[in-house]
Amino acid sequence: MANLVTKEKISLKNNPEIKEDLIQSFIFNDPKVLGLGDLTPIQRERIQPQGGRLDVLLADDNGTRYEVELQLGATDPSHIIRTIEYWDTERKRYPQYDHCAVIIAEEITSRFMNVISLFNGSIPLIAIQVSAYKVGNDTLLTFTKVMDRI
Repeated sequence: MANLVTKEKISLKNNPEIKEDLIQSFIFNDPKVLGLGDLTPIQRERIQPQGGRLDVLLADDNGTRYEVELQLGATDPSHIIRTIEYWDTERKRYPQYDHCAVIIAEEITSRFMNVISLFNGSIPLIAIQVSAYKVGNDTLLTFTKVMDRI
């Protein structure tokens, strides 16, 4: 007989036990959790020439690299800009690959969707919403793609 359990939605941003670094590691060690196909991890915390660090860099077998920026909480302007800047830097440094910006946040806001629509498809961007649930003593993460490449 199956054992049924309940889950309690929790906030990652306000959780003292779960930090961004832990989620980066989780994604890096098992990129298929993002639902973007069979991806290979390349690097975490990749230092950018203009400053900052790209959270996670992934690649697929078709020559596409995914520049992933993680945001605990709702999308905000600085993370939107950072995601686009990192994507732009990597595509200029490595023009032999296709590149796709990926932003992961607990809440993909309507403001984010409005800003992205202004770019009118010129930036390939994927938005993924991450949700966290407490199940017993464990934390369950789910990743839902809310916007595919434009």
